[in-house]
Amino acid sequence: MDNFQHMPSTRHGNIAVLMGGVSREREISLRSGQSLVEAYQRQGIAVEPVDVHSWKPLVSRLLEKNIQTAVLALHGPCGEDGAVQGLLESLSIPYTGSGIAASAVCMDKVLCKRILRDGGLPTPDWSLARVVDGEIEKLDNRKSWVEAPVFVKPGNSGSSFGVFFVKTLESLKEILVKSAQMSEGDPKKAVILVERAIVGHELTLSILDDTPLPIIEIQPEKGFFSYDNKYTAGRTCYKIPPDGVDSGVLDKVTRLGLEAGRIVGCRGLYRVDFMVDMDKRPWILEINTTPGLTATSLSPKAARAAGMDFDALAVRILAGARLDRCCAGC
Repeated sequence: MDNFQHMPSTRHGNIAVLMGGVSREREISLRSGQSLVEAYQRQGIAVEPVDVHSWKPLVSRLLEKNIQTAVLALHGPCGEDGAVQGLLESLSIPYTGSGIAASAVCMDKVLCKRILRDGGLPTPDWSLARVVDGEIEKLDNRKSWVEAPVFVKPGNSGSSFGVFFVKTLESLKEILVKSAQMSEGDPKKAVILVERAIVGHELTLSILDDTPLPIIEIQPEKGFFSYDNKYTAGRTCYKIPPDGVDSGVLDKVTRLGLEAGRIVGCRGLYRVDFMVDMDKRPWILEINTTPGLTATSLSPKAARAAGMDFDALAVRILAGARLDRCCAGC
């Protein structure tokens, strides 16, 4: 990767960077998108920044500008869940990142965990709940829920929105209500994940075009890797390589991350998050198909550790634009 050249590309035609969106991650998406726009401009690649507010204006703008390639910097529902990917497929506009199915699966934390477990990959135990009129409705048939401590998280949100660490189950009901209120869409329909907390090392593996980048260990100064700790400079320490994790464990994390991406069907740049417990066993937490590309984001840090600066990463992302299927003439 050290020899990757920053070569402006013309084969992609008119290029749009889609950012913003309508999810709770809108501000992070705008920052990711602006970082990409600036990187392409530095490389002499003309791009059209597009702030996505709704679908109809987006379609009109893509057609009016004769956009032939879309770089996706959208995070969360309606951007990272297969919706915009399906729209671009119908317009025969190649786009970056994972396709419709992989995007939809990974945005749905519960579905992703089920597929990973069915594929024989380790992911922490979980239960499901919904909050209806202030009361907790259990959505699975287990006799008992997982034991505390647990993480409570909406099933369809990213950037740690609505994620809480719960030490004792006595406070679980209150936390479930808060998490539902912070989920995407109608809180009464929100599926909330109650996941067994793994104590140990928090690691993340970014994968670019099926090539693993250096693993990063995440060490927040206080608490867990919350929204504030993710996007506030100085709140989290990042270790490359990780501290106190032997090479055999790191090799296993890499193998599991690549296998997870293969099972789900990810492509381009994606990120697999892990916890390694005190017995040195890695557990997959989730897969992010459109990782953040802000100044504090993880994937650019991993690329930099591999000898690839942000501009080179941006060009590499663009080079991977494609369609899942040919819809021309549909």
